[in-house]
Amino acid sequence: MKNCVFTIVAKNYIGLAQILEESLKEKNPDVDFFIFVADQFSQNVDKKQLADNIIIAKDKLNISESNWLDMTFKYDLTEFCTSIKPSAFSYFLEKTNYEKIIYLDPDIYIYNSINPIFEILDNHSIVLTPHITAIQDEFNGDRSESGLLSTGVFNLGFCAIKRSSSSAKMISWWHQRLLDKCYIDSYDSFYTDQKWMDFLPCFFTSEELYVSRHLGMNIAPWNFFERKVLVENDILKVKNREGSQDNSAFPVLFVHYSGYNYSELKKGNVIQNNISNIKEYDDIKLLTDVYAKAIHEKKEIFDAYINEKYSYNFYDNGDAIKSFHRRIYRSLVMKGENRFSNPFSSGEKSLHQAFKKNGMMKNSTVNLDKVTKENLQGVDRKLKIFNVATRALYKMIGFEKYLLFIRLLRSFGRYESQIHIIDKKYDSNNIKY
Repeated sequence: MKNCVFTIVAKNYIGLAQILEESLKEKNPDVDFFIFVADQFSQNVDKKQLADNIIIAKDKLNISESNWLDMTFKYDLTEFCTSIKPSAFSYFLEKTNYEKIIYLDPDIYIYNSINPIFEILDNHSIVLTPHITAIQDEFNGDRSESGLLSTGVFNLGFCAIKRSSSSAKMISWWHQRLLDKCYIDSYDSFYTDQKWMDFLPCFFTSEELYVSRHLGMNIAPWNFFERKVLVENDILKVKNREGSQDNSAFPVLFVHYSGYNYSELKKGNVIQNNISNIKEYDDIKLLTDVYAKAIHEKKEIFDAYINEKYSYNFYDNGDAIKSFHRRIYRSLVMKGENRFSNPFSSGEKSLHQAFKKNGMMKNSTVNLDKVTKENLQGVDRKLKIFNVATRALYKMIGFEKYLLFIRLLRSFGRYESQIHIIDKKYDSNNIKY
């Protein structure tokens, strides 16, 4: 019986997913591959012309129309694509006969046979990979330990299951949480679909759940610091970068090129967006060169989709949805509001109109969602003004009230708490759910 692999993308990453498919098929011709598109195509696109293995998620997944509207609005692109992952697994369990199913992020590239994963599934129901595997007294990773803690123990760019009662139980539990708790939100300790997986070692035995420490699986920027790539007999292998630990060499199975600028990589320019201070490892160039070449050689596939716009980034009149809008909507939903049955509507008495009335639809010359204290222009001057003002407040209200004030600021500073701007009835409970 055949096994399968699938990925989930918005339209712009269909080409990237097809590059993943070609790498899979080259080394694993007997494994079926599917691409779920968590997006909408314009009416002038003939869906019948799409590849047979492309599945329009909205048409096939068991998600109600009301949940689909709710999730596509309150979640951003990354959050939404990850939120439907358990539903995609359920599709294969309920609608197909595949025994073993692997999910891979679209920015992954296969280097070898993935039979070792299927063999693990002979004896286990669920397979996960941790972000890191090497213990260090003095941590020297490119991503901080606090950053890794905030995103969870396991990386869900990969997840493998086999048909079993244990995996079905996990998928059902996971699905229920992701309906409304798939945010990137450090305040609530959420990180999309993957931080939930931290619970799995508590729920499942070592016979049910297998945590792979195969260094050739899910090689990625967050673990480059611990994995050294080498060539042995023309085969790419990987071993622990520190010789003090197990120095066994593993074949490279798949690499997760998370956070790279793929359009620039196609030109041979290696730009890592997620880990700005990542070290340059000479041996990792062996991996980035392979992926850059693959994208360049498949540039017609890549270019055909990369500039497509995500449908759920816009209201029905074409206005852009800001992350602020999504979080205000989240706050309304959490308070039981149901007056906006279609949050994408720009019609009369719509959420869009409420935002517009309160000056929240204005276009900015900068992407406010990307502004941080590291890249904010004139941050030193702005911080000085703010500190002078808060010092004056401190002198006015005293030590204890000032401490209460700054503790309140953490809750008040969330986008969700600005719900009072569009409705004064939340003046006294805007920081409560």
